[in-house]
Amino acid sequence: MTLKEQVVQKVSGLSDDELIFLLDMIEKFTQAETKSQKSRMADRRIGIAKGQDLYDNEYDFDEMNPEIEKMFGVTK
Repeated sequence: MTLKEQVVQKVSGLSDDELIFLLDMIEKFTQAETKSQKSRMADRRIGIAKGQDLYDNEYDFDEMNPEIEKMFGVTK
């Protein structure tokens, strides 16, 4: 049995949700993130987050680290 056949056999029993997750992981490892990928991810969001950009691309998540460290008493 070839490697390709082994892979097909392994994934043939997976649910749609598991296949979507697997496909997402493969895309992340095989190509750079593009705008079309971002829009596809937004389309898969559910509830109030569907189709929304939840944060600005320029947002610096580490900006508030010193404040968070103070809140939780972290010392360096």
